[in-house]
Amino acid sequence: MKSFKIPKKLSLSRREKSYKLLQKAASVGLWEVFIESNTVKWSDTTKRIHEVCLDYDPSIEEAINFYKEGFHRDKISRDFNNSIETGEEFDEEYIIVTKSGKEKWVRSVGVPVFNNGKCVKVYGVFQDIDQQKKAEALIYQSEEKFQQTFESAPNGVALVSLDGKWIKANKQLSTILGYTEEELLTRTFQELTYPDDLAKDLKNVNRLLAGVDDNYQIEKRYIHKSGDIIWCILSVSLVRTKHKTPSYFISQITNISSLKNANKKIELLLEETESKNNKLLNFKHIVSHNLRSHTSNLDMLLGFLENDVPQVKDVEVFSLLKEAFKNLQETIVNLSDISGFENCRKEDYIEVDLCKEIERSIVSIKALLDEVNCNISFSKEDAIKVTVIPEYLRSSFLNILTNAVKYRKQTEVLNITIKIDISEDYTIVSFKDNGLGINLDLHGSKIFGMYKTFHRHPDSRGLGLFIVKNQIEAMGGKVLVESEEGIGTTFKIYLKK
Repeated sequence: MKSFKIPKKLSLSRREKSYKLLQKAASVGLWEVFIESNTVKWSDTTKRIHEVCLDYDPSIEEAINFYKEGFHRDKISRDFNNSIETGEEFDEEYIIVTKSGKEKWVRSVGVPVFNNGKCVKVYGVFQDIDQQKKAEALIYQSEEKFQQTFESAPNGVALVSLDGKWIKANKQLSTILGYTEEELLTRTFQELTYPDDLAKDLKNVNRLLAGVDDNYQIEKRYIHKSGDIIWCILSVSLVRTKHKTPSYFISQITNISSLKNANKKIELLLEETESKNNKLLNFKHIVSHNLRSHTSNLDMLLGFLENDVPQVKDVEVFSLLKEAFKNLQETIVNLSDISGFENCRKEDYIEVDLCKEIERSIVSIKALLDEVNCNISFSKEDAIKVTVIPEYLRSSFLNILTNAVKYRKQTEVLNITIKIDISEDYTIVSFKDNGLGINLDLHGSKIFGMYKTFHRHPDSRGLGLFIVKNQIEAMGGKVLVESEEGIGTTFKIYLKK
């Protein structure tokens, strides 16, 4: 408690006024307890602290009852009685409950006065320390919270001095770097930094100290106690005093060595995969070229044979040979078609009007649709632009439309409904028909497979849906199907925006 000196030359009344001003300014009041008369005298400041009227004078019991019931009331009673009995002074902190019911922290100092071995009076000072205690509580809570966060953080956390010395480190940092906290406190972060990364780190530190940045985050390497190099993400902020003077750094360190190693493996795998893809692409071109050359020669030979020996047409083996040759040609064309899906180039993409592309596909097979008595419902929207590979889009539309014709119910009129929907990421084109439908429980996992057919038809090759799926996915989209056997099928083409 502060002591205040009043010049002796002041008159008594002026000195009393000065005492009162000082008491009021410091929230320090006076009190006296007269034992024999059981009376209490409080100064005006003491009364204000208790929030009572200035003409209020309590008894000893009433004064004690202002202390919070329980621990604090019991404590002031013990301290006061002990002072009377032993002559010991007391200087303690308590909680009182003011007249208005507000709890308040106070400091009370008591000094006993004895006459002929008997305590006749106890006097002292009474100070309002409520704001101070609340501030201390907030500081304690803040420190406690920081300490808990510091120790339980999943990454390494450290306090670092301005010259790079470790001030405090949590257990996780010790695990990352391999040093105990005691060992770390004898070193600097500069000593544990991989030499090639130190200049970059110090440059960022200097920017913090100069006030250019409030914090920074970098990837850097540390040297583990074992000598191994570990990759980490370092996040650093600078703590300043209330006068804005740099005080210390808070560093958060996350070990990303496993992630770095995994990324390296992925990079190597991608390089290997790209190399294999290039080899496969070259192989495809070679095989395609050579097979086409051989089939062309075979076609010519069959033609020569048919012209030079007309009667060969009547030989069954020759007919089988021509049929086998036709199948071989078709297989080569199919393999050539499906082998180029993943080789899309940026320049292959063009912005087109989706509605016009749908109409174009319908017109291209109009004769077929009229022949089978098909009704197509398509409400043309305002121009909807999509960026696609036009050949892939048209091929997909034609495959789905011709599939609907192939697998229609022979006893019913074929109805096809085409609709466009827009979502956040996709433009969706739906083709709904009332055809034979597909049992998805039985065939759902195979519906987009190569050479998979689910109904008998002379023109079924099992490639249409396989081609649709691969062409749409090559453009970053997807194809979904909803179907019920005997009811019909809906194909939804999702075109990426």
